[in-house]
Amino acid sequence: MREKILEFAKAKGYFPDLAAVGLRKGKTKIIGVLIPDVSNPFFAQILHGMERVFYPLGYHLLLCSTDENAEKEEENLRTLLSQRVEGILAAPTDFGGNRSTYKKIVDSNVPLVFFDRIVPGLETSYVITDNEGGISELVRYLHQKGHMSLGVVTLRSRSYTGKMRLSGVLKTCDELGILVKEEWILDGCSTREGAYQAAKKLFQLKDKPTSLVVCNNLMMLGVMKAIKEMNVKVPDDISVVSFDDSYWDEIFDPPITCVAQEPEQMGLIAATMMMDLLMHGSKPTKTVLKAHFIERASVKQMK
Repeated sequence: MREKILEFAKAKGYFPDLAAVGLRKGKTKIIGVLIPDVSNPFFAQILHGMERVFYPLGYHLLLCSTDENAEKEEENLRTLLSQRVEGILAAPTDFGGNRSTYKKIVDSNVPLVFFDRIVPGLETSYVITDNEGGISELVRYLHQKGHMSLGVVTLRSRSYTGKMRLSGVLKTCDELGILVKEEWILDGCSTREGAYQAAKKLFQLKDKPTSLVVCNNLMMLGVMKAIKEMNVKVPDDISVVSFDDSYWDEIFDPPITCVAQEPEQMGLIAATMMMDLLMHGSKPTKTVLKAHFIERASVKQMK
């Protein structure tokens, strides 16, 4: 009889109400995911890694994009909780924003895992990249090539990655005696358009640095657009390096030297952390991944 009912339901196109099933069983098998920018391939690769863990186990992802907006982030968090998700994976918008909301989630025993970014001071699992170490490696490489002046197109200053990467640049420049003028530090707003405007502003300066660090892959597109429009020659006029690697870094002329993260691996680890919390009630775990250096042809050897 059960088989006949299921066969009839299938023939009629019936789909079970997952929310109702979740209420009855006490489990929805739905995981909420918050990402800052749905257009960034970096986060798409993270999601792919998560899917590789969750899908075989019968779990589904409910995705929300915050668009780097703290108010939207808080609204999304409330929505996910109202949908009775079993856990939340999040890349927080701001360094300390929505701390109270995230703390309430932790205190209510809803499993929470941060990826790519964290809210410092909250006792929860996370997987991030060594942002300071990775960007410091880029600056040291520029120094080895003889560069003693440097500009930087930064991420949003309120984001965790923005703070850590800029801090890594400034600390290493101070250590090595590399000049970084205030007007050479430009906010790219974590976006392609923001980086485009920032790069145009830099290239219009009379006094320019010999090298430029771009703090993520999406902003690299904006910088390269400005380089093309303003007929700036890389690496003859300015040497350029990037935090993050993308397929376009390889096809630019010249290809871009960078430090690369492992976004799919980050997604796999974050999802595995979540399953450990759901199945075993494990204590929070913390993982810091190393970015790896890729040398290409975008840096000039100074005399």
